Amino acid sequence: MRSRITRQRALAVPLAVVALAGSMLASSAPAPAAAGENAVNSGWLGLGYNQDPLFRGGNDDTSGNDEWTDAAFAQMTQRADFIRPGLVRIMINQPWFNPSGTVGTYDWNTPQMHNLFRVLDHYKQQGVGIVTGMWGVNDRAFYISADGAKLQADLMRKFKDKGYTNIVAYVGVNEPNNAKGLKYADWSTANANLRTAFSAAKVDTGLIAGPDTAEAGIAAQDGDLGLMSVPVENAGTDQNIVWRANGLTGFSARFYRTPDNTGTDWTFQASKNGSTWTNVTVAETEPIVTYATTPWYRVDVNAQSVPAGTNYLRLTMPKRTGIERAVSSITLNTPTASTTDPMNDLTRTFSHSAGWTYPGGSATNDWWLQSALDHKVATSEAHFYVHEVDLGSPPEYPEGVLSEAVRQLKAANGGAPVILGETGMKAPGDGDDKDYSFTSEYAHGVRMADLAVQEARAGVDGAMAWCLDGYAKAVQCGMWDHYQIGNKATLRPWFYTWSLLSRYLPAGSTMYAPAQPTGVRVLKAKLPASAGGGWTFVLVNRNSSPATVSMTAATGTITLNKYVYSADKAPVDPATGFPVPADTLRASFDGGHDLTVGPNAVAVFTTAS
Repeated sequence: MRSRITRQRALAVPLAVVALAGSMLASSAPAPAAAGENAVNSGWLGLGYNQDPLFRGGNDDTSGNDEWTDAAFAQMTQRADFIRPGLVRIMINQPWFNPSGTVGTYDWNTPQMHNLFRVLDHYKQQGVGIVTGMWGVNDRAFYISADGAKLQADLMRKFKDKGYTNIVAYVGVNEPNNAKGLKYADWSTANANLRTAFSAAKVDTGLIAGPDTAEAGIAAQDGDLGLMSVPVENAGTDQNIVWRANGLTGFSARFYRTPDNTGTDWTFQASKNGSTWTNVTVAETEPIVTYATTPWYRVDVNAQSVPAGTNYLRLTMPKRTGIERAVSSITLNTPTASTTDPMNDLTRTFSHSAGWTYPGGSATNDWWLQSALDHKVATSEAHFYVHEVDLGSPPEYPEGVLSEAVRQLKAANGGAPVILGETGMKAPGDGDDKDYSFTSEYAHGVRMADLAVQEARAGVDGAMAWCLDGYAKAVQCGMWDHYQIGNKATLRPWFYTWSLLSRYLPAGSTMYAPAQPTGVRVLKAKLPASAGGGWTFVLVNRNSSPATVSMTAATGTITLNKYVYSADKAPVDPATGFPVPADTLRASFDGGHDLTVGPNAVAVFTTAS
């Protein structure tokens, strides 16, 4: 399935990279890039953003019913072209093209569709990959119906007829797991209907991606998408699992529990015959809190000793009212093998009680993982936000969380791409009361660069920030506010860093994850031949003092532009507000070369211009 999005993206790359390839700074003949040490397992598709295609800067018309003015459209596209996104996510509202609500009766000439087509035409011309789907299909009956699927297939057929071959993924309905009353079985039905409808409309089913779920909560279990849990509703009685492992000599396991971080919540017993049991003493780590709206605590367990002749191991979760406990994985050691049960299901167990399920009492595994295990999507796509702003969580946790999630997703789905359809900082508040004022802070430019580097290091294949220039007035998440037209000063600080990383980490780059000093994020990227084959190095410093990193790469002697984003230095073109180099550097990195970054700052070194 991986070949589908790779092939589609290849169609889009040449137009997007012609200017880049032609502007590479001269370099002496470099040695071939080493593909081994610190290479990230990804098929990089690029960074980008979510975009509202409607025009909201008109004559007090905030509904989006006005059409783009030429001046406003020129400003938006000038900024988008500077960013050079690899991927852009544009979601569609049903009333824009189906105001009657009657499936099969469409109006493609509404102001909203005129605006949408104008935006899509521009990205087609630029060769930018588009991820699309639908907002607001919240009625379960319609969501799982054949008509609901036909509506979406007819939309995609219209896009096909208009020549939007740069559409690389269709993700279905936005966040179906988020407050819509839907179950995974509903999504699975909708997915099957979508395949049937796409085939009937002669739309490539290989575009179907998803499940477009909200996945910020995966940080609660450190990105482990497959766990077995005794949820609160089943915690009133003992629950157990038994494994058979002839000649068991030792074991280790990882547990999570919520909301309590104290007390003995599990026991292990060993048996020779599966009927007579002996308690096994274990050593436990101190509970460590993870990062989620509802706190979970991680505990690792190791057997102190296992009785000789053990053939069975039993885990019991004793009655514990109000506590949810999950086992993430267990490794069983015998004289001949070491076997790990990832707890995606109960197929590797000898027996189990009926009270085991997935975290939160769900009857189905994490939708993101389950859709990959079921091979229902060509691209695994979901949304991931971090809690640095709303909960004050430490900034370094996303890489570990996403590394584990991506590893599981790619293993489940034959290495199919994993992309983040939405990413950024979780905003404080709920609904229309969310507070996006943090997007105007200098620190947000550092935060978003940090997140992008961690996502690339984790093996994510592409990520789209929330968002380009805002949505409704209550959702001012953007790099500028699209209600304010014509003023370059309205560019928010994080435009600086996100545009640089989108621009200079193009699709097809090979990512490397070098060792990092504490509080510093480090990324190196070998640019594709289509983009000149040079290098980009990124340093993000979250410390209050400068940092120096020795970077090693088989570059030969090269010339790099150095971009700096710091509290006292972030040079821009006065005409546009776009970043410009602060300096140039000529060096060879073959044997290592020191690069520096200021306190709470970002430095980008690139051979591209």
